[in-house]
Amino acid sequence: QKMRRVWNDTAQKVDTVMTKGLFTDQQTSFGISLSSALFGTYGFKNSKVVAIRHVIRPVISLSYRPDLSKSHFYSVQVDTSLGGTYKQRFSEFERSMYGYYSEGRFGGATFQFDNNLEMKVRTKDTTGENPTKKIRLIDGFGFSTSYNFFADSLKLSPFNIYLRSTLFDKINITASTTLDPYQKNSHGQSINKYTWQGGKFKLGDIYYATVSMSTSFQSKPKDPKKDEERKKQMESLNDPALVADQQQLLEYKRQNPAEFVDFNIPWTLTLGFSLNYSKLLKPDYSGYAGKVSSNMNFGGSFTLTPKWSLSTNGYYDFSTLKLQQLTMSISRDLHCWQMAINVTPVGLYRTFSISISPKASVLQDLRINRNRSFSSQ
Repeated sequence: QKMRRVWNDTAQKVDTVMTKGLFTDQQTSFGISLSSALFGTYGFKNSKVVAIRHVIRPVISLSYRPDLSKSHFYSVQVDTSLGGTYKQRFSEFERSMYGYYSEGRFGGATFQFDNNLEMKVRTKDTTGENPTKKIRLIDGFGFSTSYNFFADSLKLSPFNIYLRSTLFDKINITASTTLDPYQKNSHGQSINKYTWQGGKFKLGDIYYATVSMSTSFQSKPKDPKKDEERKKQMESLNDPALVADQQQLLEYKRQNPAEFVDFNIPWTLTLGFSLNYSKLLKPDYSGYAGKVSSNMNFGGSFTLTPKWSLSTNGYYDFSTLKLQQLTMSISRDLHCWQMAINVTPVGLYRTFSISISPKASVLQDLRINRNRSFSSQ
């Protein structure tokens, strides 16, 4: 479906018009990138800390993207201020389930600087086999931005700043924020003037920020040798160039836990909490207002027998004080294959599915699915 906003002169307000049908949107881009890694080490003498290492991974890319989505964007009057000339820009796919492509031609450079900090400390091992131990202080922190040479104005993109760390090898912390480098007019729209111009230094205005914490617990494995093999396999995939792919795989595993049950672990429990801030367009289109939300996600699995396992995961929204989603699954070990039955009785989209997939990671895309979904709207 498409959604278009139309100014109603009689009612002096914005109306929405929905059109159902089959619509398409396209995007393509071309680019080349250069990446490297810089290592710096600071050593200590007569201290428990042997050294601290700092790694910088800069990435610079040049890309071009034509404006193939311009026909899906439009401007519309949203109120009577400025003599009816105050307009907002919208996409007719703004309520799409899968999002929409941005408008405008891009031709420029993108910069990203990723960092991590590690520390090597002396251990109390008297055998001499493991005299030192590595501790990751910060798994990753850095920023990214881009500059569009083809834009008429607002050529500098927002700064995306992030941080990832693990406390006590148990609590995962991620934080990110997006800073808009341009000043705003009275309606909250960006103008072609940097925030650090005009006598005051300010890197940018925050219009999105999030902080997440998660932890997990599990029982001891039935077969320690199999667990060691699994850990070595995961470590072999720890390539900085594959971070985006790994995050997508982890997200897919989180949403489909029944397809990745480890029958070698009798039980597992995961807990997570996130706090979010974002600036949203006000209902009267007079500007933008900040909104704070928080939620908790949980999950776990329990092995009933050596071949059967139960698992569940859910999502609770503290803003609405409601359980927004709950998925229950049961899995069956079929030797080289695994069967999973998933039921989502709570949520916007309630689903029932059965899938049979091979256990080998290289064959994960080979699967048989049977799905049914129902919308609660």
